Amino acid sequence: MSSHMKSASVALPKARRGRPPVLTGDMRRQRILDAAEHVFTNIGYGAATMEEIARAAGMSKKTLYGMFPDKRSLFTALTNVIDLYPSEALDPDPANSRKELRARLLTLAEVALSKRQVEMTRLVISEARHCPELAEEFHAKAMHKGRAYLVNALKTFADANPEITIPDIEGTAITLFAAILGDMHFRALLGEKAVTKRKLETHIDSAISLVLPNLGR
Repeated sequence: MSSHMKSASVALPKARRGRPPVLTGDMRRQRILDAAEHVFTNIGYGAATMEEIARAAGMSKKTLYGMFPDKRSLFTALTNVIDLYPSEALDPDPANSRKELRARLLTLAEVALSKRQVEMTRLVISEARHCPELAEEFHAKAMHKGRAYLVNALKTFADANPEITIPDIEGTAITLFAAILGDMHFRALLGEKAVTKRKLETHIDSAISLVLPNLGR
């Protein structure tokens, strides 16, 4: 996907006939975001226009601009994945903390390997040379949140298990994230079929054993 691609290459959803349904503000916003994601991932961020996004959403440009002033704000909204991560703290009970840490690693991996996230990552990579601000936005809104989510999980685990020493929690989180996702994420970006949940869980257990061998089972 390149900013040099022609906008005519995207197949936009067909508008429905008859009286349009009455939409709430949240429904209208979501429709616009869905349309923006469709346009961005099909023709690239640089080639996309607000007019094209409005047409894909089946709305007027006035309505679109009333909610999002420009493409940058639309992209920022699309990369805001904070709601994909559970907000509740880990169970402080040592008997459950390892199980919950493993569950959080699985959640993080599933988000990163999801079809939507892979497509957004491809979009950022393809446009990074022409629009470096997109890469910065993506890192701040998506990757940073994922790392913070894992750092908090490891910190809570360490607090619940004082006999287990994790001297560099942030560094360990980065290493663990790379050990779990490195090769799988690269393969996903190249279009390889998604791995099964069982295989992902086995991979996570192997990564934990390698990076944190003193955690046990």
